Amino acid sequence: MTLVKLSAGGRPAASRKMQRYSLLKTVGAVLLTLGLIAVLFQNDPFPGVRKAAMRHRRQAELQRDFRNPEGGEVADAGATAGSGDEGGDAENKHQLEDGGRIFTFELESLTDGGKGKVVIETKPSWAPLGVQHFHELMDANFYDQAKFFRVVTDFVVQFGIAANPANKRPQEIQDDPVVQTNARGTLTYATSGPNTRTTQLFINTRKNGNGSLDRQGFAPIGEVISGMEFVDAIYAGYAQRPDQGKIQRQGNAYLDKEFPLLSYISKAYKGEVMEGAADSEE
Repeated sequence: MTLVKLSAGGRPAASRKMQRYSLLKTVGAVLLTLGLIAVLFQNDPFPGVRKAAMRHRRQAELQRDFRNPEGGEVADAGATAGSGDEGGDAENKHQLEDGGRIFTFELESLTDGGKGKVVIETKPSWAPLGVQHFHELMDANFYDQAKFFRVVTDFVVQFGIAANPANKRPQEIQDDPVVQTNARGTLTYATSGPNTRTTQLFINTRKNGNGSLDRQGFAPIGEVISGMEFVDAIYAGYAQRPDQGKIQRQGNAYLDKEFPLLSYISKAYKGEVMEGAADSEE
């Protein structure tokens, strides 16, 4: 017969065997709980919550970095961040990070009778005063119908006298320091001396550039980024024969009569595609 000792309170004291059994039960319960937790984490009982969290994280990263995920061009920050200011997007979508812009000249009456598009990028870091003035002229559609009245083979093609004399812009702007060479394809104001830039421009066409113009104070304001082959196709048959004084006084009426084959800018606009052109084609 086994005697059970009483504790001080009168209750039977637990034997060592019972204590060990109780300890084993506790350890077993803990191990079972840990095993269940491991199984739950492995099977991901809340996949929807986890996926939603991952999507939120990716969106937050895109709002901090507006680069194309595939390494392409910079995306529209307003669209990525969900901005509703469509007017601001329309105004700024042709604006580059440095304040430059993209413009297109649609040329007609080229040497072969054909047409072509010349795309230009302005460079404020090269000539801030000249670029600002050019942007103002482009915003006013000043260069529509302007003719290339001076074409010197392997040197320059020059344009920028108003097609309609009533639209003349005689105000002159100060010169910019020359920080960029007159390489082939660069766009530069023509002048008649220091601080006399108005509206006339030329595109450098010489293969090796016109470095001699740098020393004369001609500061490029931008460059042709596509369509240089159409610049090379501008009609050169009249060379420098058109009289600039008569063009200033009579505009295209004089040129159409005396020099009907001159190449010209039929349209000049922001961006590489004219606004609404895609819709109209559909």
